[in-house]
Amino acid sequence: MGLIEASDVSKLLSDPEMASEMAKAVLETPGVMETLADDIAEDLGDELDNAQEFKKQIVDAAMANPEFRKRLALKLVEDDD
Repeated sequence: MGLIEASDVSKLLSDPEMASEMAKAVLETPGVMETLADDIAEDLGDELDNAQEFKKQIVDAAMANPEFRKRLALKLVEDDD
């Protein structure tokens, strides 16, 4: 029918309100959120190898968590057995 051209589509994506609505709709599609989380987690995992400051933030956050400190203490005890 030819009512829309490629330039029209890119304009839609550059509209923040439209892009936000489309992003919300995509995430409501079954399975998309899980797939996206898998993809991002994999990429972040790869980046962690070179991200010393981020690793430090993770360790600092873990050490601030009482449940983590308890698990760490239990692991230390287990290792002594």
